[in-house]
Amino acid sequence: MNTTLEIDKKIATDDYFMLAIRNWDNKLEDYLPVGDPSTVTQSFSEYPNAEIAYFSTDYGSCSQAGGKDVKVELLHMRFGISHMVRNRILFP
Repeated sequence: MNTTLEIDKKIATDDYFMLAIRNWDNKLEDYLPVGDPSTVTQSFSEYPNAEIAYFSTDYGSCSQAGGKDVKVELLHMRFGISHMVRNRILFP
């Protein structure tokens, strides 16, 4: 189960935006998937609110990072399929 920071009221389950903060995994040599329990997600019904949250995220607000890089992704979820809108990597 994902850790949820906040969910906007009445989000349409087939069309919404998701901010995902993914941790680096040394064994995979990649970032953990969005569905991993350590991935922190926040859902939004409106794009402007999602974009504000994306640009407001800094490394200090990623308490689960543990000194490793994290990947911040803004995804548009449409009918269960994720579409990348923005992404960036934050370093300690």
